[in-house]
Amino acid sequence: MNLVEFFGTKVKPKLCGGKYMFAPLDNTHICDGIYAMRDKDVNAFVYRKANDVIAIDCGYKNSENMIRGLSLLNINPECVSHLFITHLDLDHAGGVDKRCRQLYKNAKIYLGNTESRYAQGELNRKKIGPFGLNTPIQLADNYMVLDDRQTEYIGSIKIQAILIPGHTLGHLCYLVDDRYLFTGDSLILVRRKGYCFYNQWNVDSKFNMLSSQKLKNIDKVELIITSHSGYTNRMDEALLHIHELPNWKEKGFAVCENAPYDPYN
Repeated sequence: MNLVEFFGTKVKPKLCGGKYMFAPLDNTHICDGIYAMRDKDVNAFVYRKANDVIAIDCGYKNSENMIRGLSLLNINPECVSHLFITHLDLDHAGGVDKRCRQLYKNAKIYLGNTESRYAQGELNRKKIGPFGLNTPIQLADNYMVLDDRQTEYIGSIKIQAILIPGHTLGHLCYLVDDRYLFTGDSLILVRRKGYCFYNQWNVDSKFNMLSSQKLKNIDKVELIITSHSGYTNRMDEALLHIHELPNWKEKGFAVCENAPYDPYN
């Protein structure tokens, strides 16, 4: 276990417990073939349209929560043909670590071109003084990389990658069928209004705030779907405070009214 993984699995739950910082959806069918599986503090997603099934992110390593969620929602993970990773953090990409059980063993894996440099050890996920810490995810060599605004067609599904660097330098959002925007950790909804993600997990929060402005130029989005704080159909509210950091230390802070006290329980 490297230090980034130790922080994510041991320190983060103690830091966030009781702070009401995350409010992932419980296992649910959101709408129109979009399914959310909850893995502790995070959601991963499946999108099913006609005979085509894709996934966006895949939860923690060897996640029983993901297996349980897929089963409850009647989704066969072997039917997922393509998996699109927003970024290589443990809670989003643990299910593709080559040393672990593969959640979607038949799926082609996609991630951002710049994000792949974390997998190759060219970029550090975190720096502590002069020491660089690498991502805890190790990938097999058969993944595909996506550039900004690159569009892929998976049968009847259209999916466009949108580079929003800041949380990580290669973080991608995904626009699916020109209707649904999956934002990963580029923003967090606080009482249904969008902010830059929490500073302590960003590589560069100012960069994140700047790059997120391009999301304002996407037309006709019906849902904005985050990884840690649910979704909204209000594009104006979802991008209202993306130039600001949420102050989770202020008295009475809660990401939403029903945020769980301990999302890791």
